[in-house]
Amino acid sequence: MDRKKIKSAMSKLLSLVPDKLYCEITFALKHKRLPNLESPELINDKLLVLKLNDRNPILKKMVDKYEVRKYVEDKVGSDLLVPLIGLYKDPDDVNFKDLPNEFVLKPTSGAQQNLICRDKTALDWGQSSKQIRKWINFNSYKRTREWPYKDLPPRFIIEHYIEDSNGETNDYKFWCFNGEPKLVQVDVGRFKNHRRNMYFANDFKQIEDIVISHDKTDYQIRKPNNYAKMIEVARALSKEFKFVRVDLYNIDGKIYFGEMTFYPGNCNEKIVPISYEKIFGNMLNLKSDHKSIGELK
Repeated sequence: MDRKKIKSAMSKLLSLVPDKLYCEITFALKHKRLPNLESPELINDKLLVLKLNDRNPILKKMVDKYEVRKYVEDKVGSDLLVPLIGLYKDPDDVNFKDLPNEFVLKPTSGAQQNLICRDKTALDWGQSSKQIRKWINFNSYKRTREWPYKDLPPRFIIEHYIEDSNGETNDYKFWCFNGEPKLVQVDVGRFKNHRRNMYFANDFKQIEDIVISHDKTDYQIRKPNNYAKMIEVARALSKEFKFVRVDLYNIDGKIYFGEMTFYPGNCNEKIVPISYEKIFGNMLNLKSDHKSIGELK
């Protein structure tokens, strides 16, 4: 049996496993250790506790790329939203001729499933439609066991394409603990030569010796001039949650909202060295009093 068939068979077998056991297995495979769910100290263990227990209904709106726009508008204003072209249930509903030359298509309940179109004349819409249908019919919950994705409607949005004057779209991902941005992850070159730097959020001081899935840049990333405003936005959007990563773009000084992520890397991204798992874990108080969050089971 070839590798693909083995992987497919394993996937089908694991799909029958209860959520907690499934998460423990996938966690152990990635981290080479079992999670401590009884008295967690490391950040990925604490996030897994939230993942398995927090059932606040608002989470379903936060992970839906269309529904979250209303939340953002209410909290920080609509000018931070990337202009929307439309919400669709099927590629046949899209009038391809009316689309701009550049656009971005995203399943509303998907992750890392984006169609980035830089030149509509070079895009085979018929072929793309097949891929889009696979994306919107993909069961994210079954693959990740992230409860917020369970039973979300299969849809996709199309937004305008954004980039800065250098042709970049740097992604500033604010790790917010109990409503306070304490870390910021900056991803650059996401579609070519992907690099990732980590900083302490308050002073944008780089954490030089950390690696999370991607190597660091070999150059300094300048702190945006309106960085204080980005902190304000992240704080406003995160204050109702024990932990959330608020992703923002900064396009030549214009701040745009990206998305909200509650379990980065599905709790399975290794942080090297592991000592930072403890440092970051200390930032998250699972027992803090957030009235908007239901009691953990």
